[in-house]
This record gives sequence, C-alpha cells and structure tokens, in this order.
Amino acid sequence: MQNILVIGAHYDDAELGAGGSMAKWIKEGKNVYKLTLTDNVTNFEKKGIKVQAESSIKESSKACEVLGVSEVIIIDLVECTNLIFNKKQMQQIESFIIDYKIDTIVIHYTSDIQQDHIHAATISYVAGRYCDNILMYQSNKYILPEAFYPRYFVDVTKTIELKKEALACYGEGHNRYNSLFDMTIAQNRVEGYKVNMNEKESYAESFMIMKMVERS
Repeated sequence: MQNILVIGAHYDDAELGAGGSMAKWIKEGKNVYKLTLTDNVTNFEKKGIKVQAESSIKESSKACEVLGVSEVIIIDLVECTNLIFNKKQMQQIESFIIDYKIDTIVIHYTSDIQQDHIHAATISYVAGRYCDNILMYQSNKYILPEAFYPRYFVDVTKTIELKKEALACYGEGHNRYNSLFDMTIAQNRVEGYKVNMNEKESYAESFMIMKMVERS
C-alpha cells in the first residue's frame, strides 16, 4: 500500500470512514488521494438537514489540508441522491488509477443502505478492479441489510485528533443531528479497545477486505 485513493459519495464520507487512517498513511510517507462523486447538495426539510455545494467544497478542502491529503478534482459530479453507476465517472476514476499507479482503493461498503453509497461502491470497485487492494468502510452507522463485519483494522490513536479536526471543518448539515461526528469517534474508541485490549485510551478504524494481494 503506497498509492491510496479514498472514494466517497459525499464530501465528508472519506473523513468519517477513514480520516484517521488517511492521516496515518500520510505520516508514513504514502501518497493518499481523496475523491468525491456527488455535489453533496441536501435539502431534507423534515429532518432539518441542509447542505450546499459551495460550502461543502470549501469545507472538504480545509479537511484535506488538516489531514495532509491531496484532493482529486477529476470527476463530473452527479447531483446528490441521484448517483447511479455510469461509464463516464467509472472511466475517469479508472484513468486516474492508472496514471497515478494507485495500488489501493478505499470505498464504501457494497451493502450499504444509502443509495449514493451503494452506487459509489459499484463505480469504485469496477474502476479499481485491477488494484491490488480494495478496502471497504462504513461512513454512516446505519443498520444494514448485510452486516458490516470488519477484519482489517488501522490503529489511529496517534492521528485521531487530526480526524476530529478534519470533521470539525464541516458544517452542521454534515454533522447529522449534532451527533454523527461524536458517535463516529466513539465507535473508533470501541474499535481501538477491540484492537489493543488494554486500559489505555486508543482508537482504530475498521475495514472489510474485498481484495488484498501481496506481491513478491
């Protein structure tokens, strides 16, 4: 894992699912890129959720700066909640993967429940089908039709503060009910305990493996 592309349907998905890992990989000297597939515009009046494209773009840029990640802007963005598998986006990602010798992609869980997440996962793994490593994350903690059952963990104890700082770059519309970010960090704390099994405070991010290749 040297050249890593983290793909999200919405601007905060990558940070929610893999923010600490991205910061850790950067500190290890790896090349890490972030790519978003939709414009993130949300107007869910009954739930009081409103997100604008312009603010999301600025917030994402700040979050990437905090983590040290390079944000990739090569995609023709699709309207939020209307993402479906499309050849154009797939080939744009595929071209980037080839040009930048991406060996690892980190994508949404294929059995997510949110429609953009599901289609983002499909677009991503088709585009990255020749990559050595494909890891899947869960950004929002929905109850899913097929359980998210991770077996690959990244200890992010030393970068969890960067993840918190990156998430704090996003406005209230991203932080669902003013609790999503805190609950995500709390989940990372639980996963840290699972990984380290000690009394010290530790954090981890978890991934399911779709594919992992060790080369000679």
